[in-house]
Amino acid sequence: MRSEQEIRILKEQLEKLTGFIGEHGTGSELHSKDVQFACNTSDALHWVLGEISTESFTSVAYASLERLKHIARAIEIKTGKKLADYE
Repeated sequence: MRSEQEIRILKEQLEKLTGFIGEHGTGSELHSKDVQFACNTSDALHWVLGEISTESFTSVAYASLERLKHIARAIEIKTGKKLADYE
């Protein structure tokens, strides 16, 4: 398991890099898969550190569990496979 200090350092590095790219980069740089992944990782680290509530993190603002459940339900209907059986 990583220490809280190590997590905070990584979060700060990601925020500095993505903030700089967002402020001074082009649209294509900002919307690159690397920057998007870094932003999502930063959000997850905020949650891990207790800076974002679980309720907020699972809402449409971040992970959107409801949207994911809707997608899974559509797959169940389409394929006949059940989420409950998935391991």
